[in-house]
Amino acid sequence: MIHVPSEAELRQRAGRKWRVYPDDVLPAWIADMDLIPAPAILDSLSEAIRLGDFGYGLVAATGGVPQAFARWAERRWDWRVSPDDVMLMPDVVGGIANCIEALTAPGDAILVQTPAYPPLLSSVRTAGRRLIDHALTDNGRIDLDALDALLGREKVRMMLFCHPHNPSGRSFTALELTGVAELARRHDVIVIADEVHADLTYRAHRHIPFATIAPERTVTLNAPSKAFNVAGLRTAVCVSRGDLQAGLKALPSTRWNAFSAPGVRAALAAWSDAGEDWLTACVDHLQARRDQLAVLLARHCPAIGYVPPEAGYLAWLDCRALGLDDPAGFFLERAKVALSAGPDFGAPGEGYVRLNFATSAEILEEIVVRMARALSIRSS
Repeated sequence: MIHVPSEAELRQRAGRKWRVYPDDVLPAWIADMDLIPAPAILDSLSEAIRLGDFGYGLVAATGGVPQAFARWAERRWDWRVSPDDVMLMPDVVGGIANCIEALTAPGDAILVQTPAYPPLLSSVRTAGRRLIDHALTDNGRIDLDALDALLGREKVRMMLFCHPHNPSGRSFTALELTGVAELARRHDVIVIADEVHADLTYRAHRHIPFATIAPERTVTLNAPSKAFNVAGLRTAVCVSRGDLQAGLKALPSTRWNAFSAPGVRAALAAWSDAGEDWLTACVDHLQARRDQLAVLLARHCPAIGYVPPEAGYLAWLDCRALGLDDPAGFFLERAKVALSAGPDFGAPGEGYVRLNFATSAEILEEIVVRMARALSIRSS
């Protein structure tokens, strides 16, 4: 059911992952999977091509996506969502910008846990808000005492909460989430929960939507983009209620109705029984690549630190023992492997790189072998 094209086929794709760098570079940077999407999605898009169905999407009914997401959320995470609480939008990053604009004022303090997905950091700065950096612990956990002090001292208005976390791959526990919720209530903080990697949580871990713990102060952003490899189709959901939803709806309607009609088809196909069957196989494939990466690094690059993620297909690699000023730059130049540079994720990313392992076993092995070869030549 899971198919990864050959490198030659992947290089025919028009997306950024395989087109930004020259043909001698293996890309393992941007968060796109190399997997072919679910057959249910491909069938629905093929039908759209046959019908020429590329007109404006339904705005009033939003094509049944709120209902589909509500069913999906209850089945996957035991989260009971009213379709009335679900708004469509083009993508999660745009949703973050909407939340910042609608629910905070210029100069307000917004907290981001670092290392952090770079658009979280840039969204705060672009909006003219005050960025407050709260570093996770070395093992990716939340220091609740430090967070409590920071929220009070800086009078934080909003927290951008990436859960599961990007880049570390942590799936936060019920104890951690309850602690954050208590602090959010105590300090009157709005929590924007980016849960786009939720469907990629591995066995032995369980995704708990933050809104199931603090619904009155949470806006949840999600999409089929990461789990089903359809980021370019630009359809996502924003779940909120009460005053938070009223504030979001006060934004111009164009912020919400620019979603993609083919993306609606993809979302409906993804959040279905057939989509879930494919997703189960997808997560099994990714877990195998996650574990393969651990074996490859131990064999070929033992000096690189790696804690296998609990969710997602992004490996946060600790290269500090290598003595490199710019690990991502080194591996791009010497190994012809494109990785995401750690400092882009904030100060705690210094000495780290992020590696996307959502590919084939063969390509992943070649990536690590190239990295090892470059390190061997450097030390010889």
